[in-house]
Amino acid sequence: MSIQDLLKTLEKEKARLVEREKSLVEQVRAHKEIDAKLESFVKHSGLTPRDLVFALVDKFHVRLAGRRKGSSRKRRRRTKITAELRDAVKKTVKGGRSMNATAKEFSISYAVVAKMVKGHYDKLK
Repeated sequence: MSIQDLLKTLEKEKARLVEREKSLVEQVRAHKEIDAKLESFVKHSGLTPRDLVFALVDKFHVRLAGRRKGSSRKRRRRTKITAELRDAVKKTVKGGRSMNATAKEFSISYAVVAKMVKGHYDKLK
């Protein structure tokens, strides 16, 4: 490339960076406005932020990814890998079933099924 071409490319890059900077400054401004509105909303509600969130969730039936305290859901127990389970998984996969479907059927991860097929659990008795 010639020096003139490099200078043109540099000017285009500068213009792109100026536009990007304007965009980021606008995002920061909008974020500050939202934060100010939220602070005002929390102060006028008379509730703690946590209580306000739970009240809004209950009112509008929003489903959160996390669990609430006192919920009846329990974590899944870790599956004990036994020789019988290993043999059943290997037989199922060799029978033509996909490893993903096998993992779901036996409630174990895909990675464990792949390890079983590769022989990483062959030492189990």
